Amino acid sequence: MQKVVGLLTVALLVFNSSCASMFSGTTERIHVKSDVPGTKLYMDNEEIGTDSASVTVAKKRLGKVMFTAKKEGCSSPSTDVATKFDSTTLLGILIDFGLISILVIDWGINGAVKEAERTNYVLNPVCPTAATKAGATAPGVQ
Repeated sequence: MQKVVGLLTVALLVFNSSCASMFSGTTERIHVKSDVPGTKLYMDNEEIGTDSASVTVAKKRLGKVMFTAKKEGCSSPSTDVATKFDSTTLLGILIDFGLISILVIDWGINGAVKEAERTNYVLNPVCPTAATKAGATAPGVQ
């Protein structure tokens, strides 16, 4: 029984001991806001808030997540979360030449090899003005 517990403890330590996941974590906190009052914010077509929201995203999903700002009668801008390489991943070379810590854990299992380029986004829907709705042209537009 002690051998099984010992083996499970060693396995748990090995699979959680990669540099990027230890130092940078396996999630990112992303903040999205809109300067246009009443704007509903969405992450992958699921509403996350009105006017501002903060969500925690697994690093493995970064680059695949889409944020959208929607307001009735306005255009709906969207953005995805751009990623970059997390350089703390390279410390795994010191542990096991990166074979398990980088390739298997950081890259394959938890995605900690990447991080968000930005964690704050402003998405403002473009709403038509009263003059444009009435058919008048905006100043300077011909």
